[in-house]
Amino acid sequence: MKILGNLHVTVAVFAAVCSLSLADSKSGSTLPDHYSKIAFPEFTYQPPLPADYRVTLDRGVVAYLIPDTTLPLINMVGYFGHPNLPKQPSQVGALNLYSYLLKSGGTKRFTPEQLEDSLEFVAASITGGLSDYQSSFGLDALRKDADALFDLLPEIGLKPRLEAEVFKVQKKSYLENLKHRFDTPHGVMNATYEHVLYGSHPSNWTATEKEVAALTPASLKPFVGAGFASKGLVLGVAGQFDRTKMIAQLNKLIAQLPEKYLGSADSTPPFPGPQKPGVYLVDKKFTQATIKMGAPGVKRPDPNYYPLIVASYIFGDGGFTSRLMERVRSNEGLAYGIDSDVGSDYNRRATVGVSLQTKVETGAYAIRLVLEEMRRMAKDGITDEELQRAKDGLIKSMPSLFDTPAATARIFAQGEIWKRSPNHYKEYVETLTKMTKAEVDNAFRKYFVADSMRIVVVGPKDALTKKDERGNALSDFGTVTVLTQDEIEKRK
Repeated sequence: MKILGNLHVTVAVFAAVCSLSLADSKSGSTLPDHYSKIAFPEFTYQPPLPADYRVTLDRGVVAYLIPDTTLPLINMVGYFGHPNLPKQPSQVGALNLYSYLLKSGGTKRFTPEQLEDSLEFVAASITGGLSDYQSSFGLDALRKDADALFDLLPEIGLKPRLEAEVFKVQKKSYLENLKHRFDTPHGVMNATYEHVLYGSHPSNWTATEKEVAALTPASLKPFVGAGFASKGLVLGVAGQFDRTKMIAQLNKLIAQLPEKYLGSADSTPPFPGPQKPGVYLVDKKFTQATIKMGAPGVKRPDPNYYPLIVASYIFGDGGFTSRLMERVRSNEGLAYGIDSDVGSDYNRRATVGVSLQTKVETGAYAIRLVLEEMRRMAKDGITDEELQRAKDGLIKSMPSLFDTPAATARIFAQGEIWKRSPNHYKEYVETLTKMTKAEVDNAFRKYFVADSMRIVVVGPKDALTKKDERGNALSDFGTVTVLTQDEIEKRK
C-alpha cells in the first residue's frame, strides 16, 4: 500500500509539472525555482460505495458485482465465513493437507491431470482452500469459459478426489517444510511471537513430523465437504458480464451447496493470553539479531484502531518520515529497516509492536533506543505537522486498494464477512480527517507502553546475553527467558 501510495504522489507531481510546462509554453512564465513551490490541486477521492454493487441472492447470499468492460474476463471469489480450526492437535496435519489437495488432488469427475490440462488449455485458474476462520474458492477466466468453470467450483470444495499420487507429493513437501520451519529468522520469529503473545491455540498449532508421516488419503475423508455452505457465503465478481445472467449463474452455484456447514462448531476457543512482559530469547546461530516487541492491541471494530494507526505511522510505520527510522537507522545506522505495526484483526485481539533486524552486537542497544523513543512520544505527544503528514499519507494511499475491479470485489466481499459498515471507507476518511492530537496521543499511551512490551529476540544466546561496549544487555529490559523449539510449539 505504501509503494502504491508513493506512486500516486509521484504521478501527481509529474502531472503538475506537465501542466505547468504547458501553461508556461503559452504564457512565457518560468517554472518555480524549487519543487516544493509547485501548486498541487486539492486531493479529492471518493471511494466506491459497496451499496452500489451489492445484491442479495437466493438463500440470503450476498454478492458484489463490479462491471469491468476493459477485457473479456471474469474474476470471482467466494468467502465462506466459518472457522475451520482443528478440534484436537492430531487433526492439524490432516486439515492442512486436505486444504492443499482441494484443487491439486482433482475432483470426482476429473483427475488432477485432466483438471490442470483443461484449465491450462483455456488459460484459466481455479483456487480453493480452508483457513483458520474462513474458506474460499475462486476463478479467473475468459468470459466465454466462465459458465463451465462456475459449475466446477462446488466440486472443488465438496467432491475432491484426493488423488493418492498427488497426496504423496504434497505430503513429502509438507514434511520438508516442517523439517526446515526453524531454519530462517522469519520462521522462528513467527512461531515464537505467536507463543509469547497468544499462547497455545488451535489457530497456531503445528503438526508434528510423526503425525504427518502417518497420514494416508483415508485420513482426510472426515473433512470432505467441510468449510463450504451457502450460510454465510459472500461472493465478489468483477469483469464483463450481463448482470441478469450473472445473478442467475450465481444462484445456480448456490443451489449446489449445502445450506449448513459440516464439521466444526461456529464458536472458537479463547486464547490463553500473553506471557508477562520481559525478554524471550531463542538461541539460533544466525548472523543478525531479529527483534520483535509487542503488546496486546485491539480486536476490530474498535474506536482506538484508527488513532493507533495514525500514531504508528508517526512512530515507525511512515517510512523515512517516522521517528524510529530517523533515530535507529538514519542517526545510529543500526538497522536497514525498522517498522512499527498495529495489527488489524476481526477474529482475535491483535497486537501492537515494533520489528527490526540489527547486528548481534547492537541488539540490546537498538532495543533501548526503541523503548526510549516510545517513552518520549508517550511523554511529549505528537506535533501538528506529524499529525497532518500521517493523515495525508493514510488517506492518499486509499485509492490503491481499489486499483482494479477484481480488487474492489474482493475487498467488498471480505468486508461483508467482517460485517463492516456499508460506509466503511467514507467513514474511514472522515474519521481520520477529524482526528485530533489528543486522540492519537491517548491511544499511543494506552497501548504502546514500554514497560508492557514482550521483547522476542532470535539470535545467538552467548553474544546476545553479554553486555555490549556501551554497557547494554538484554537483562536491562526484564527477565530473559530462553525458549526451546519444543516449548514454542507446545500444544494444549
